[in-house]
Amino acid sequence: MSSTQPDILSVPLPKNAHRWAEEFAAQQDSPQKGKQVYLNTLAVYAVHSYLKWLKVETALNQGDSWHRGLRAIFDVADLVLPGVGKLECRPVLPGEVAIVLPPSMTPDRIGYVGVQFSQQLDYIELLGFSPAIAMTESPQILQIAQLQSLDALIEIIHKRTLLINLRQWVTGIFEPDWQPPELVFASNLRSISTITRSSTNSISRAKVIDLGRQVLLLVQLTATNSEVFDIRLRVYPGDNAIHLPANLQLIVFDAAGNIGMEVQARSADDWMQLEFSCQHEEKFSVKMVLGETSVIEEFVV
Repeated sequence: MSSTQPDILSVPLPKNAHRWAEEFAAQQDSPQKGKQVYLNTLAVYAVHSYLKWLKVETALNQGDSWHRGLRAIFDVADLVLPGVGKLECRPVLPGEVAIVLPPSMTPDRIGYVGVQFSQQLDYIELLGFSPAIAMTESPQILQIAQLQSLDALIEIIHKRTLLINLRQWVTGIFEPDWQPPELVFASNLRSISTITRSSTNSISRAKVIDLGRQVLLLVQLTATNSEVFDIRLRVYPGDNAIHLPANLQLIVFDAAGNIGMEVQARSADDWMQLEFSCQHEEKFSVKMVLGETSVIEEFVV
């Protein structure tokens, strides 16, 4: 169990961090906005450096804080962790005892790191971590004394790296083994347009699943609003086969491990499908079973 008393870590700020911060700040239309962007950039870079030291993958240039237009409009200090989510890196100036989260904060953050600056801006201290909280008030305030240990952040990252984060698909971030359907189905006898027929706001990815015989799993994600997504699962035969293996099972479990729905292939089925809806942060798993062999893929929306 993680300690709630944070261990404060010092992280040096290299010259290239200040170069980024100076460049981004110079693009702003007021000194006040320039200072905000400068500190946000340093905070994001410092957390990036810390996670890089821990060998945690980050995508520094994919966050809103690295997007010229978005950082000019909003108070953003986000760092993308591929396959995990976005981490908000909030600057804390000397003497401050609380972190004020900006009202423009989006709900896709996995949590917040408090980043305390030194007077000379030559190093920062990571004060601790807070998991994402529901925005019931505006502005939302985090007390620094209530931040958890950074161990809690590492624990969340570890858990989420075991999950396929479908919300990241919406932002164009995909796990390496989930490929565009046209690549996975390149040798399939069916028309790719038939396989991936969908609305314009759908995102599809596919993966080869080895159950002793290969099958192709297609996951299609369609946003209905900001919190609810429709999920379509389809399984097709692989290995240039015409039909699915007889008795192949496709099972969906909820976060508690209960069976939500299932389907089984008959002797001449050339595909099978399950459809359902999920809310933001909802978890589910997909199990494919053929004889004594099974494969489980775990997802979070």
